[in-house]
Amino acid sequence: MIVPVAILVGLAGTQFVVPRALMAWIQRLVIALFGLSLLGIWMNWWHPPGPTATWFFDIVAVIAMLALWFSEPYLFEEVRQHDWSLQRVRYYHGILLIFIASLVAVALWTNFLFLWMAIETATLSSVYLVAVPNSKGAIEASWRYLLITEAGGLAALVGTVIALTGMGLSFAAWHAGVITLASRVVNPHWVLIGAFMALVGYATKAGLAPFHTWLPDAHSEAPATVSALLSGLKLAGAILIVFRLFGVLSQGIPATDLKAGLIGLGLLSLGVAASFVAFQKDLKRMWAYSSIEHIGLISLGMGFGGIALVGALLHVWTHASSKTLLFQNAGSVRLMYRTSRSDLGAKGLLSRTPWTGSLLALGTAAIIGLPPFAPFWSEWLILVGGFLKVGNRVPDIIAMGLLIVIFSGVVVRMPGWLWMPGKATTKLPRLKESWALLSPNLVLAVCVIGGGIGVPWLMHPLWHHLVVHLMRSRV
Repeated sequence: MIVPVAILVGLAGTQFVVPRALMAWIQRLVIALFGLSLLGIWMNWWHPPGPTATWFFDIVAVIAMLALWFSEPYLFEEVRQHDWSLQRVRYYHGILLIFIASLVAVALWTNFLFLWMAIETATLSSVYLVAVPNSKGAIEASWRYLLITEAGGLAALVGTVIALTGMGLSFAAWHAGVITLASRVVNPHWVLIGAFMALVGYATKAGLAPFHTWLPDAHSEAPATVSALLSGLKLAGAILIVFRLFGVLSQGIPATDLKAGLIGLGLLSLGVAASFVAFQKDLKRMWAYSSIEHIGLISLGMGFGGIALVGALLHVWTHASSKTLLFQNAGSVRLMYRTSRSDLGAKGLLSRTPWTGSLLALGTAAIIGLPPFAPFWSEWLILVGGFLKVGNRVPDIIAMGLLIVIFSGVVVRMPGWLWMPGKATTKLPRLKESWALLSPNLVLAVCVIGGGIGVPWLMHPLWHHLVVHLMRSRV
């Protein structure tokens, strides 16, 4: 599983030396390679190690293809408006591919030390990409992102080493597919301490509250493509490492102890999102708080287990597709209106930019959980799965109440972007919308509309194996 990552890293290196005209063609080659890899899985030419890895790799491949498709015209407009130097363009192209390669590594690798290295690479590469705009806000956001998440990275590494050493596992057995007997546990107390240290560390990488403070600034300052990949893939990748690690550790210590941590952080994340989402006037910042909410939902589903765990893995896809649409749409808004703040002119989208405004309205309806959009189905599975177990009913009811608060906050805030307030004395002219920017977002809109039940149906063999695997999981 080293080969796909090595190919992407090699192509990333070429971005630093090839002529500028070839940079976009290398990104198109990466899109084609992702398409071939998905076809290879479909045709049984190759398979990632296990159904969970296959599921996340498929999500990474699809979202990366659509993000790279959007990135080319988006970057062209960014360079034109803000006069980016050739060196900055090279670094953006190259490090973006390194970021994507690290996400592929999170999907495919199984050794927990290598997984830690992959998520660290994703962090460091995305820190640079957040700072690419070179504004004061972007540089401050990248430094905050670096300091907070690297402290979490240290906790994740130390916790993983303590937990797996306490399980009596040698380095060669530090992988997610290991089958461990409880009788081999050397020290269950150290295993539990290490497990919660790792949870805190990876929760920082995932943007779960109370370790989320880097996330709103980083998402709001980063280029749209980077925000989409950060929210849709990197955050989910970090929490999936926790899920894999807890799957091994639950063989030696009570799974209920591990689940309590996931449920607690999930509820706290929903509470933070409910407290702040209604007060946001920047479109990207609002979707950043929404990301905290939805990673919290995934954490809740993993903590609830059973049907809710199936919903959590489905939500990794439904959230990724919906949030990629919304962040890329916000990038289009910022390019056309020179801002994404409703109080500084980004308003009246439905009349001035009807396609962009319609996609924003559709994505908003999806991300707040309205049926029949994709996130509704995964959220339904998480909440129903939580309610099926008596011990989970109180946190499940609290989560429902917080989701209603978040729903109300977004509904109250969204008209500030979609319509002009009051009676306008003069009708503002329509802005020209770029079909190069709209095309990938239209594909994402199709995924958002039918992806909740359509993707499991289209990927029935994989989905069947994934559900069977999850229902047998002890975490």
